[in-house]
Amino acid sequence: MKLRAVLLSCACACSIFLCGCSENFSGENLLHPPKTTGKEAQIEELIDRTTGGSYMLKYPQSGQYRSAIVTEDINNDKKDEAIAFYRTEGDEPSTHMLVMYDNGRQWKISCDYSSPYSDVDCIKLSDYDYDGIPEIFVGFVTQTGGVNELNIFDVSKNGRKVFRVDFSTTYSAFTTGDYDQDAGSEILTLSLGSTEAQAKATLIDYDKKKLYTLSSCSMDGSVTKFENVISGLLDESTMGVVIDGLSDNTYNTQVLYYNSDRKRLVNFPYTTSKKSNPTIRTYLINSDDIDDDGFVEIPVISDMNSDTSTEEGTVAPVINWSTLNLKSNRLKEGIRCVTNFEYGYYFNLPSNFIGTTVAILSKDNKELKIYALNGKQKGSLVMTLRVFDVGASSDKTLSYSTLESYNQYTYTYKIEENSPIYIDSNTLKENFALINFSA
Repeated sequence: MKLRAVLLSCACACSIFLCGCSENFSGENLLHPPKTTGKEAQIEELIDRTTGGSYMLKYPQSGQYRSAIVTEDINNDKKDEAIAFYRTEGDEPSTHMLVMYDNGRQWKISCDYSSPYSDVDCIKLSDYDYDGIPEIFVGFVTQTGGVNELNIFDVSKNGRKVFRVDFSTTYSAFTTGDYDQDAGSEILTLSLGSTEAQAKATLIDYDKKKLYTLSSCSMDGSVTKFENVISGLLDESTMGVVIDGLSDNTYNTQVLYYNSDRKRLVNFPYTTSKKSNPTIRTYLINSDDIDDDGFVEIPVISDMNSDTSTEEGTVAPVINWSTLNLKSNRLKEGIRCVTNFEYGYYFNLPSNFIGTTVAILSKDNKELKIYALNGKQKGSLVMTLRVFDVGASSDKTLSYSTLESYNQYTYTYKIEENSPIYIDSNTLKENFALINFSA
């Protein structure tokens, strides 16, 4: 099975959304919608009439939906509803949210909500009240760094009325899922620590027509940014949330789940014989369900067990993609990969390579050579992975076979004829994948 591309988060990359920068309303940035046809044109005409024709579209900064105008069949009537965010000159810094529906003849407004904040963090659809129609979750960016305000909107069955739920809370990140296994979605908010408040996770549930706090627990106060939040199975019967966070120049992973027996939210306590949290790493690589089995794997970075001299380069880091054992509070090692972070690929080590090989990255990181181990020393060469610039001369690439080409690079391989450890071309190709970079 070929593994999916893992996600490497570039925490230092610049965001295209310039949060915190002042916005100057002028003839240049008060945008009229582009000329379109059909449904899109009708939606834009309704926004144009509502605003008086002079407005700035606002784009959610994170999450699944990144458009200023989101169209989705929310109430399952086979017709899309539309959600739009914009600002007008007279109302700054407020951000408006319009929810619109199609009555068969024209688009109409079902909700016109004005937020006091100038930016939208994210929008999410999730059904927490068991009525089969998702609620609209909207996060607005507050003036306090790392703090957003969550608002929820209930949609009627015909989609023609949308009401703001009498509930709001602040968060640094949030997600939804059935964490207590009651067939309905709960809301999990995550808050970074500050001088005024402790880092905390809060699980919010629904009962008797209201939302309430089911449980909460403390989190790592050294984390300054949540880079990745993913829900998934932790074991055969437990749904949880895996959070990768940035702390100064290191990354770590926290795991939250609801303990049904103890009726409380739990922050999973890692234990090993060597250190308290083996997920601490300098490589900003995210947890993910890398093999599509429904279970979230957590990357644990280690060096290959070798005393090999590094004159020709450095020993490549190994990612041990690990799963949890909730009974023993330990991580269980799974798939192992050697990784070239600079050129964005990883190679899943076949079972006969584990403990018997060492991988060396060249000083320019373009070449990764895997050798058989002779004790703890480098032995005979098994295979080479080589990155070439697109358009490299054929005399350099002639002895290599192509794996993939991406951007300005061609990724190639060569298997030694007299390799002491067996691998064929099909196995090599199945175990090679590019890293999916995310800003």
